[in-house]
Amino acid sequence: MPGVPELPSYDELKTPEVPVTTAVLKAGAHHYGRQCDKANKEFMLCRYEEDDPRKCLKEGRAVSQCVVDFLQSIKTHCNEPFAEYWTCLDRKELEFRRCRKQQEKFDNCVFEQLGWTRPELGELSKTTVVKTERPYPEIKTRPKPDPNPRERPPENLPPAKHGSRFYFWN
Repeated sequence: MPGVPELPSYDELKTPEVPVTTAVLKAGAHHYGRQCDKANKEFMLCRYEEDDPRKCLKEGRAVSQCVVDFLQSIKTHCNEPFAEYWTCLDRKELEFRRCRKQQEKFDNCVFEQLGWTRPELGELSKTTVVKTERPYPEIKTRPKPDPNPRERPPENLPPAKHGSRFYFWN
């Protein structure tokens, strides 16, 4: 039946939930951005290149799994400083400048336990080329319209009733 899209099954859409608050996501955002950079950029490239979001379900699942793995590794290795940091952010209206001491403890723990360094300011927003195994999408182009030749006015055209429109320039 034309016009009815094929929807993915429920199992294809099922991904692990990440039940955390904004403060938790914001506290881990800098390290998450560096650790899950490839998965995020792969997903965004797929969404940009494909017109159909159903074609990017695999990449979306990879992003969700990366979030879960990231938070589990933080919970395993640096749970206490991370909890202090996100709690401070939660209480101080999500402003980083008010929680620099807790941020320093968390960053030191992450560096000592996991070997991750906090990215420099602006590092994650730089334009990068994403190498992917996905095939190039089909380029959909519309056919160009046929050029219509202009019709010439008839040669025995009577003069205009009220004079020329180009009177001003004559």
